[in-house]
Amino acid sequence: MNTIDQFQCENMELLMEIFDHKVSLKEVYNLKGPASSDYISLSIKLNLLIKEYFEEKTLNLISMSKDELIEVWKQKGFKHLDTIEATQKLDEIIIKYQKLKHFG
Repeated sequence: MNTIDQFQCENMELLMEIFDHKVSLKEVYNLKGPASSDYISLSIKLNLLIKEYFEEKTLNLISMSKDELIEVWKQKGFKHLDTIEATQKLDEIIIKYQKLKHFG
């Protein structure tokens, strides 16, 4: 995937929302301090947005790894070392995604 394709896959709306929340969080911190309810609410919202972003990126990575696995399998067969390595890579990503989803 080239740089242009990666840029087009980015959820720019979500990134802008994260950016805006970071700016707002800094402003609220400077005006009201970290113990204010506004600051705490914004912090929680920012954390959820960042978690959503990472989840989206991980799902994209799973999809790309799955496509890569299918291509390797078609070219080299089911028992080839490259196919096995691609399967292990996909498994690792899925396990990390499950940890993010359940513990993150």
